[in-house]
Amino acid sequence: MLDSSIISLIALGGAALFGLQGSISLAVRHHLVRELQQRSACDRVAHSKEANIANIPVAYGAVIFYGLVLFLLFHGMNQPEIPLFWLNSAMVSALIVTCYYAYVMFFRLNIVCMGCLRIYLANLMMAAALLAYQFN
Repeated sequence: MLDSSIISLIALGGAALFGLQGSISLAVRHHLVRELQQRSACDRVAHSKEANIANIPVAYGAVIFYGLVLFLLFHGMNQPEIPLFWLNSAMVSALIVTCYYAYVMFFRLNIVCMGCLRIYLANLMMAAALLAYQFN
């Protein structure tokens, strides 16, 4: 029988996969869609100046983040304990970045990007699963 801490870790991994797929999608959009007249909201966000830090797309950072979380989870399966310090640090950083980019998307760009909302939802689900794991 699965205990609730295992279910929380499975939810964390599932949310990380959900976010990884969304961030890969935005990273691909950044390269594939260029100067088209009829761009979607996701394309406009991916090509905005706010979507880059030091000329590096933020979506690349998101791909690295989700890959890191999945690596830490898989690595932790072979360890006596999950590396909570690194997961917590990554999650706090992700939530700060999520809040900032949600603000930018809604209030500065006035765009609703479903791909971005998907990533924000994944981050919130991951934070909830990590909290549930720690309080079990």
